[in-house]
Amino acid sequence: MPELIDVVTDLNEPTGQVVDKKAAHREGLWHRVLSALAVAPARGTILLQVKAADRVPGGPPAVPAVDFTVGGHLLAGEDPADVREVREELGLDLTYAQLHYLGIRQTAATLPGGRVEREFQYWHLIPLERQIEDIPLADPEVAGLVEVTIEDAIQLADGRTDVVPARWSRRGPCGIEAGDARLATANLVTSYVRADSDRIFLRMVIAARRYCAGERDYLFW
Repeated sequence: MPELIDVVTDLNEPTGQVVDKKAAHREGLWHRVLSALAVAPARGTILLQVKAADRVPGGPPAVPAVDFTVGGHLLAGEDPADVREVREELGLDLTYAQLHYLGIRQTAATLPGGRVEREFQYWHLIPLERQIEDIPLADPEVAGLVEVTIEDAIQLADGRTDVVPARWSRRGPCGIEAGDARLATANLVTSYVRADSDRIFLRMVIAARRYCAGERDYLFW
């Protein structure tokens, strides 16, 4: 079934046009996305999503692809406050009041296969103290989660190391299983950590660190 989304201008103004998501990426049309990073303040960690191999642009990756906790298109007529994508990807009944809004990132990129992303990303933090094995992974597009300390994530994002200890969850025969492993730079979306990019991964992890320190305003820039 087609996923219909609203088209906006390059100034994020509604056009009244509604198109299929695939058409928006094929034609390079501006649209809106909800994005979020889950943070566990008491543990000083963040949670990242392991994408299902068949959902990675360009085809299945050589190593597991790790992305931000939540990321998905706002459907036609939908508002970020609906938090549908958060509920679908994490399988948790969260409300928008439980998220911490950061700001909007405007980004444009051409991905493998000719997919064009022109997006207004509505960024949030999700304070979440659940253990990763207690998060249901309801969406088949999500293969698992990775928990890593904020300080280790900063080291990885800043290029000071290429691998850090982490805890991974996945679906097992008896439910969600979790165990210790490692997270490498190679697992991350390349454009998030390139030195010549806007370094969104580093910026978001620093926002999470500031949130854990008690700051609430102007965390994103």
